[in-house]
Amino acid sequence: MSSNSKERLAAEISKDIKEIVQFEIKNESIGFMTITDVVVSSDHSYAKVFVSFFNNPEKNIDKLNRTKGFVRSALSKRLKTRRVPEIEFVLDDSFLKFQKLDSALKKDEEDIEKFKK
Repeated sequence: MSSNSKERLAAEISKDIKEIVQFEIKNESIGFMTITDVVVSSDHSYAKVFVSFFNNPEKNIDKLNRTKGFVRSALSKRLKTRRVPEIEFVLDDSFLKFQKLDSALKKDEEDIEKFKK
């Protein structure tokens, strides 16, 4: 399987899951979510979907993981593949890590400036 077909499948999964979560999931209030990446296994049987949330990331990732059976079923109606991959939602906390690092660097810069005076 070519990496091009994996990339195409990942892009299609990302687009479809956004629509499914936004328009078809009725019972969960997941809130604003962004799919940051989709990694599909080489045999297309498994997909890790990395997501970030505007609010309550831990609570929302739990809610989203409770819907993964429904999401996979809805995905099977949209994908034109022989096999629909197992879905795992993973919290992408890289933005939070970046904020913490940025904050620490700014504090270090302030401390250096104070020391110079």
